[in-house]
Amino acid sequence: MANDTIIDLSSLRFDGKRFEGHALDVDCTQELIAYRNLIVECAKELWRRKHPDRVRLPRGFEEGFRLQFDRLEDGSATVPLQRVRVADQAELDLGNLDEFDEAADLIDTAIAAANTDELLPEALPANVIPLFRDFGKSLRADEILFTRSRHGTSEAAYTAKARQRLNDWVAPTYEDVVVLVGEVRMANVGPGTFSLQVDGTGALVGGRFNPEQEAEVLEALRNHRTLRLRVEGVAEFATSDRQVRRFARVDKVTPVASTEPPFDETAAPIWEQLAAIGESAPEGTWDDVPKDLSIRIDELVYRRGPEAQ
Repeated sequence: MANDTIIDLSSLRFDGKRFEGHALDVDCTQELIAYRNLIVECAKELWRRKHPDRVRLPRGFEEGFRLQFDRLEDGSATVPLQRVRVADQAELDLGNLDEFDEAADLIDTAIAAANTDELLPEALPANVIPLFRDFGKSLRADEILFTRSRHGTSEAAYTAKARQRLNDWVAPTYEDVVVLVGEVRMANVGPGTFSLQVDGTGALVGGRFNPEQEAEVLEALRNHRTLRLRVEGVAEFATSDRQVRRFARVDKVTPVASTEPPFDETAAPIWEQLAAIGESAPEGTWDDVPKDLSIRIDELVYRRGPEAQ
């Protein structure tokens, strides 16, 4: 669109015989999607670290992140990736460093570290590492994919060695006893599966329930605004970040009353709601309301005269 704003994010350079004459093999376009997924998931985790008191991401955080490329440049096949800000995102300042730029920088650093047998950057979210499995899948052993963020001073070489080392870094899992409470977001009676959004973290944890637990799970789903489900059992954790991945076994489920009403970030402030109610009243409704009601409230509402003061 004519009013869209375009700004560089990074570039991917494919090096190898297949890419001579800056031609990009169609099979390799999947690397652009895998790279976008890396950027998005890394940026989401970086934002959560900056806002530990927030459960939900800002509205449109992921959906508003658009990448495009409109040309291939010389130097094997170089794809310059650009972020697109549509006209109705005018409040977003893409000129300044944000979580998506930080994510691009971190991915460069991680790739460079893997290629030189160094430690991964401490700031790299552990849950992003498994996504490298899908990045570079179309490349052959003698091909290299170079990444470079817009703030980077040099390229990071995603070689076969770097790909293998990052794949080896994907940590195994372990199991432990858990008691988790959260909102049931999904339940499928057929296979007996459900998804629990854990209170406090907002993490979605899936699992299976048996027929004896079906009634409690469905009750919590049906009344998810006022009921939470307490789940006792065994969960699978990732060794790298000790975050729960799924319920390995569900021993007991118990619906419990929610301690607080769900917060709706999209709801209008109470003063706007009151103003709207007042404006919706028929004409003349407020004519008989005393102008000094706030001063004479005891007298007019509670029928107590000045002598009661």
